Formats: sequence, structure tokens, C-alpha cells
Amino acid sequence: MKSCAPCTLCCTVLDIPEFAKPAGTPCAHLKGGCGIYPDRPTSCRTFICGWLAIEALSEVWRPDVAGFLIRDERAEGFLCIDVDPARPNAWRAEPYLSQFRAWSRMTHEGTGCLLLHAGPETWVIFPEEDLRLGDIGPDPQLQVGYIRRLGRRYPLVRQLAAGGAVREWIGSTAR
Repeated sequence: MKSCAPCTLCCTVLDIPEFAKPAGTPCAHLKGGCGIYPDRPTSCRTFICGWLAIEALSEVWRPDVAGFLIRDERAEGFLCIDVDPARPNAWRAEPYLSQFRAWSRMTHEGTGCLLLHAGPETWVIFPEEDLRLGDIGPDPQLQVGYIRRLGRRYPLVRQLAAGGAVREWIGSTAR
């Protein structure tokens, strides 16, 4: 049976709205574990760690070992990776990156996408390449897929902003 202990990475990488704690900063109640565990806020109570939920993931995927945690938000169209700010490139190591590329095939199928948050930076992972979006703010409205140009298909991300503004990122790798 998997257990959180000794991992507390969620207490750093996730935002906690009830405390106005931004993602990437340690929670003030983190004292070798949650100092207010019986009274922790709803966002902490309802969070489900991907490593705990996905039985097939071994110890190497435990967030404090891997340097990131997995959030399954596929109901909203996203599989999210939240990276430990102390290890911003941990996600690029193996076996992680090749598994992320495999999971990102859901973009081909139109069933979602893999978002990676490393500090204020957001990336969309495609099987072909990673598109760095930069700081896109909280709760971005994203459309992820492909665009055809000159008979080839390229990764595409569109951010829909207030007032109808649109930002686009187009990959350089064609299929």
C-alpha cells in the first residue's frame, strides 16, 4: 500500500487558495508534515496525488523522488505535472520524459493534453516536442491540437484571453 510519508511535495508545488499560498512556495503549516492535518483546508483534503492513485507507478515516481507530482484533471482535459521548484528539470530525466511523451498521445486522440508547470512557466508536452508557453496565468483557457500547413501537421496551442484576445504557439516539428 502506497503512503504519502515522507513526501510533502504537494505542500510546496500546489496553490492553496484558502491560505492565498501560491504554487511553488512551501506552505506555512509544513512542519516535517502538515502541522494542521486534522484541520487542513478543502483544497488539501480533496487533492489526489497521481502517484497514489495510479497503481502502476513505482517508487521512482513518488513525488519527492521524481521531483514533481502528477494531477489527474482529465475530466477538464488535462493531465498535469507540477514540478518541484528546487528541481526544475527533473521532468526531463528518464524514465519520466518518455512516459510523458506516451501520455501526451491523448492530444492525437483529442482526449486531452499534458500540461507541465515548472514555477511560473507552463509547457504543453506533445509526442513530437514540448511547447514552452511561459507564464500564462492561473486558469488559462487553452485549446491544444494540431494545425496543417503545407501538407504537414504541427503542434498548436491557443490561449483564449479576456476580450477575445488569442495567443498562439506553433511547434517546429512537423508530422
